Amino acid sequence: MNINLHDITGQESGVILVDTGAGRQNVVANWGDRDGLPYFMPYYAATSDPFPFLFMDVADIHVDRPLVHKGRLRDEVAHDGFDDWNPLNDDLESDEPCTVYPLSNGWTVVAPENWN
Repeated sequence: MNINLHDITGQESGVILVDTGAGRQNVVANWGDRDGLPYFMPYYAATSDPFPFLFMDVADIHVDRPLVHKGRLRDEVAHDGFDDWNPLNDDLESDEPCTVYPLSNGWTVVAPENWN
C-alpha cells in the first residue's frame, strides 16, 4: 500500500523534514490527496509553481505510530542550518500546535493545526 499524507494527517499541507544525510531540511509542501511522498524538484522551482514536487510511489514507507506526538511548530521543525523550502513564507517559528508523524525512512511530517 502506498503512503498518502492526506489520509495520515487529515490535511493537504504541512512541513516535511527531509533527512539529507547531513542534517534535516524543512520543506513546506502541499500534498493534497496525492499518493506517495513529495520529492522536491529544483529544476521545476524556476516555474511559477510554488510547490515543484514529484510524487513517488513508496509502498514500503509507513508512519512510526508509537512516535506520533503533539508539539509546537517552532520546536518540531529542523534547525540544522539548511535553507528551508518555504515559498509562501509561512512562519515556521510560530507557537502553533501541531501533530508530528515520524516516517520509517527518517523523514518527519509536521501538520500544524491551523493549516488546511
